[in-house]
Amino acid sequence: MRDLLFKTEDGVFSYRAAGVCVHDGCVLLQCTTDDPSLAFPGGHVTFGETGEDALLREFAEEMGARIEVGGLRWTAELFIPWGGRM
Repeated sequence: MRDLLFKTEDGVFSYRAAGVCVHDGCVLLQCTTDDPSLAFPGGHVTFGETGEDALLREFAEEMGARIEVGGLRWTAELFIPWGGRM
């Protein structure tokens, strides 16, 4: 399956699902070694996959964690520079 990620001369579209994981009053956040910003854990949604399925897969792949996904809480449109493009 292919990620829902489209690159054009004008920019990049990335469909990503993220989860708010709360345990003992703490919220799990992720960061990468080359970017100081923080994000909720998750990842790209692949073609034909639901956001819920993407979260289940990403948490299992990245952390070996089995999670339960609650209902959709919100959506966001974020415009973030990526590879020198907006």
